[in-house]
Amino acid sequence: MALKDDWKETGKDLGGAFKQLGKSIVKSGATVVNKANDWAERDDAKEEAKKEAEVKKAQEEREASKVVCPQCGAGIENAEAFCPKCGAKLGE
Repeated sequence: MALKDDWKETGKDLGGAFKQLGKSIVKSGATVVNKANDWAERDDAKEEAKKEAEVKKAQEEREASKVVCPQCGAGIENAEAFCPKCGAKLGE
């Protein structure tokens, strides 16, 4: 009977070990998924910041290229000979 008891005890020990192994695998898998999500979010944030910087730069370039009407002070993006707001002649 002692051998049977030994086998039962060994079976319980193995069952507990496999249970712990399963928990460990699940936990490490969750950790990997979380890290992958963090990396993806970080890359998304970098890409978003890059796009925002490009938009800001384009806006600044547009602002810098505007002509200001000497008569009414209107900012004119596509400067022609006359101010589209007040009709004053530009470039004088």
